[in-house]
Amino acid sequence: MVTRADIERGLRELGLDKSSHVLVHSSFKSFGGVEGGPLTVVQALVDSLGTVMMPAFTADRTGVWDPAGAFEGNAYPSQRPADWHNAEPFTYETPIERGLGVIPETFRTTFPVRRSLNPLVSFIAYGALAEGLCGPGTEVDAVEPVRRLMDAGGDVLLLGVTHTNSTAIHLAEQLAGRELFVRYALTPDGVRAVRSGGCGEGFDDLQPHVEHLERRTTAGGATLRCYRLAPYVATARELIEREPFALLCESCDRCRAHRGRVPV
Repeated sequence: MVTRADIERGLRELGLDKSSHVLVHSSFKSFGGVEGGPLTVVQALVDSLGTVMMPAFTADRTGVWDPAGAFEGNAYPSQRPADWHNAEPFTYETPIERGLGVIPETFRTTFPVRRSLNPLVSFIAYGALAEGLCGPGTEVDAVEPVRRLMDAGGDVLLLGVTHTNSTAIHLAEQLAGRELFVRYALTPDGVRAVRSGGCGEGFDDLQPHVEHLERRTTAGGATLRCYRLAPYVATARELIEREPFALLCESCDRCRAHRGRVPV
């Protein structure tokens, strides 16, 4: 069983400490068993780092199908899918998508986190920079909190996951000229248009380009990989600018839409 001391030791081996402000993407299962459960992981992160930020997406609850979104190149269904859920209004307390794993939801429900204001693709943060990362100005652009963390000298930590989970690459896409997609979310004031990223299935193709930036260690069965956000995002951006189809998958509507936006 992995202990809190094991996780804290791993963070130190990555060069992270209370001066570090970190975007964390995580898989609890990757550890293979943690003494004390997911709360142990969250507590180790909070006690070891200056600011912890995690994704807190809610598309499975707050996403709204709207025919106004079905314009060319937006990878939006032209008809409401039969299995589309009934949306609920986004609030500070809306539970996080199950697909993001148990660690972010444990973080949200255990600590007085600050939550960004995009009602579809929010982030939660706790620590020294939390208010600035997730405060006003985060209502529309999904990757704005990541941009703010990058500008503050932050890091991204892939805790048992790969680049396919890395929202920082969506920031790189945006900076390279790939537009975010328009989507719709239900809020207490009605339906609102927001912007969110596309598919991440092709993002592992970034690995050979960022190996020189990587700090790596393990804790139990989990591989922990850490990168400074600024050079990580810059490397992905430069790759996309050189190769306009880079990091796109071969099969989904969103990646096909990105390909269709590239001038012939």
